[in-house]
Amino acid sequence: MLELNEFKTYKDSDGRITRLPAKWSKKVKLSLALLEAFEFDVEYSEPELNEILKAYLDDFALVRRTLVDMGYLERDRYGKSYRRVVKAQESA
Repeated sequence: MLELNEFKTYKDSDGRITRLPAKWSKKVKLSLALLEAFEFDVEYSEPELNEILKAYLDDFALVRRTLVDMGYLERDRYGKSYRRVVKAQESA
């Protein structure tokens, strides 16, 4: 389980994030922290990906979309499977 200590003000007593940061930059930072829950080159079904994220927060869809939009997760063209990838600019 990831620590996410930087986001302790958003956590409940069980350590789950119950509310998202208001600032977009902090939402991105949270999404990038949660990215560490996924291994490279492992294919995750959408329900698997959602379950992993649900262990940390309720609004898993926002985090999933953010990571896809930012290019850290690739989604198949049917939206059924995802995999963590290295962004092109990072691998160069």
